[in-house]
Amino acid sequence: MRIATWNIGGGFVLSNKNKYDIENLNYFIGELKATNADIICFQEVHYSNNNDQAKIIANHLGFEYSKTHPLADSHLKDDEKLSVSVISKYPIISSEFNLLPNPNIQFIWKGKKVLSHDKGFLNVIIDYNGFDVEILSGHMVPFRKAGKDFLDDEFKKIRDEIERIILSKKIPKIICADMNFNGDIKELIPAVFENNFSFILNNQPTTPKGRNYDKIVISKDWKFINSHIVKGKADHFLCVADVELKK
Repeated sequence: MRIATWNIGGGFVLSNKNKYDIENLNYFIGELKATNADIICFQEVHYSNNNDQAKIIANHLGFEYSKTHPLADSHLKDDEKLSVSVISKYPIISSEFNLLPNPNIQFIWKGKKVLSHDKGFLNVIIDYNGFDVEILSGHMVPFRKAGKDFLDDEFKKIRDEIERIILSKKIPKIICADMNFNGDIKELIPAVFENNFSFILNNQPTTPKGRNYDKIVISKDWKFINSHIVKGKADHFLCVADVELKK
């Protein structure tokens, strides 16, 4: 199975003004076609009554199955919701959204004081060649923008809830998330790795600024084959991994 994860930032790419202010969903579609993934997790896809970016991408890629969960009003474009999504070549047989506690931290965005958005995980169960497999697409609060550290004691309840969400079902699973955390993921959610999960992106930078916010973590049910990062025009890079379900 080839899985990919991408925070597409509402479908915006870099302009000659050195800002991510050109909306170009076709760019993301083209990059994803070249990747030829079986399952794709998204963060910061836009969703509204007139716009469902994940569904549009799925249709262009020939993916029959998709699930999207809106999180909050977009700070990138009016009248849109920032969302997490999973699209799949394999049947999605169920889904649920797990909301994380919102720390309601304040930071400055474009010169204005704003509060942190709701964040969480979209969990879907797919039928992977007769096996139930869980795929999680998640997005975390950007603690750094408020001068906070995700490892601070005040955020322990959030970290504990992430561990609970990941470990709640005893089936093969893959976690794809923009964790908004530049450190060692094993320090953030240690109970997950005590249960023999593996981080498979090797701390490579996943943003143009050299940060490794985006993570792919697999349960012990999977054999890791390889992974790579596709650099590009968006404010996060496309992350791809090949895994094989152990018999």
